[in-house]
Amino acid sequence: MMRDGMFRSCPILLPAAALFGAALAVASPSAAQQAAPCSSLPFPVYVTGSSAVKPFLAELAKVLSASTPPISVVYQGQGSCSGVAAFFEGAPLTGAGLSTWDTDTELFCDADPDGSPIDVAVSDVFATTCDAAFTTSSTISDFTGPIQPMTFVVPNASTQESISAEAAYFVYGFGQGSGVAPWVDERFIFQRNAGSGTQQMMAAAIRVPASRWLGAPTASSDDMRSSVAFSTDAERTIGVLGANVASESASLLKVLAYQHYDQRCGYYPDSDPLKRDKRNVRDGHYAIWGPLHFLTRVSINTGAPLSDGAARVIDYLTGRKQPPAGLDLIKLEAQHDVVPECAMRVRRTEEMGPLASFMPTRSCWCYFDAVAGGGADCAPCDGDADCPSEAPKCNFGYCEPQ
Repeated sequence: MMRDGMFRSCPILLPAAALFGAALAVASPSAAQQAAPCSSLPFPVYVTGSSAVKPFLAELAKVLSASTPPISVVYQGQGSCSGVAAFFEGAPLTGAGLSTWDTDTELFCDADPDGSPIDVAVSDVFATTCDAAFTTSSTISDFTGPIQPMTFVVPNASTQESISAEAAYFVYGFGQGSGVAPWVDERFIFQRNAGSGTQQMMAAAIRVPASRWLGAPTASSDDMRSSVAFSTDAERTIGVLGANVASESASLLKVLAYQHYDQRCGYYPDSDPLKRDKRNVRDGHYAIWGPLHFLTRVSINTGAPLSDGAARVIDYLTGRKQPPAGLDLIKLEAQHDVVPECAMRVRRTEEMGPLASFMPTRSCWCYFDAVAGGGADCAPCDGDADCPSEAPKCNFGYCEPQ
């Protein structure tokens, strides 16, 4: 018997996706085979973990490659929890074909024969979500960065538009026995794995442990994207992706509205089909999100990263430091479907934990709206004197509360 009442036909907000499709890119194997040693690059900083973060990280890496002094970001995606485990256990990066970037292009390099030590582990989730033993200390710090939403996705040919937390619980917890049509065939219910931050966050949301999900496994965000997009049975297909990866493939995939436990309606991350404003994430209506986490080793005396290169990368990614000339970090974040803390009005301090009202020290709510295509309805300004009493601060060209 099929389960009724899993979806509510109440008004929902639409996803900002349709006009931003992108072709899938596949790295050339020959490029990896001809790669130089990563250690020969100027000031290499070795980053691993989340595969969902790669598009955003790549754009920063291109700018840093031309900075003074230059920094060569070297990246190997292996999933958030796999990367976190390697970092805590002291396992180096190994193998050929690690990603790096010049000002325009993704290149490839090879790890040292004995491995290259990890400078930064990037995770979509708290390290303790991966393993309770992975706690920060006086020598390891977790620097939180922009907010990343996670989504349920289906092929564009699917007629499905929404999913509730209860429905997702049965789909991923019971697979072909879920009774939730049309997702009743585990060949087309795509999951990542327990080492994936995407799956860990979604697991916390729907309350099915990541290690107990049912469905066909995929190796990475790119693999998930391809598996869902090119499924042979669009109607019975479902998967999970970071919002940034989903938006890149809007010509192939669509994001489902998500109705969390105790919500009356489903919401998309965005407010309108022509926007990518993440408005429903920023005000707390869309439930599945969390900050990116940048883990690195720090001085026991100062708490500063031991690696100067890692410090620069983290400071830029977290907004702790003014970005290099020519890099509009807030605009870059908007383009890659992550949200800086300054554009948020809610926050949480644990995985899928309760929401609390939040006002950043220097708000960028209006500027983020403007660069995300949201059409900021705020007063433009050149200085504080241009702003009214209810929004007295001129931040990033717009009047803000503070």
